[in-house]
Amino acid sequence: MTKQLLEYHKTDHFMLSQWDRGIGDELLYKVLPFISEAKENKKIAIFIPSFLGTKGIDVPKKDCLVIVLKQKLLKTAFWCDHPNYLFLKEKDAAFQILY
Repeated sequence: MTKQLLEYHKTDHFMLSQWDRGIGDELLYKVLPFISEAKENKKIAIFIPSFLGTKGIDVPKKDCLVIVLKQKLLKTAFWCDHPNYLFLKEKDAAFQILY
């Protein structure tokens, strides 16, 4: 794993969560180009299983991939089966849903 991927920089927490949750750099290379520029304080990108499938990404248990970032800094990433709770929990964040 590298500390920088494309134009994004990884926090130490991101690198740990990436490794722990089985989100490899190969997968990130396929999805990061689709995230629109994050000018907001906090952005949450949600990749729906159908989007991931069209990119040739094998999705565990048909979960969504969620990436949290601040501008070009990757904060965390995780798999989530029902990301709807994020809309209530992260009221100050900007969302981008990719399907």
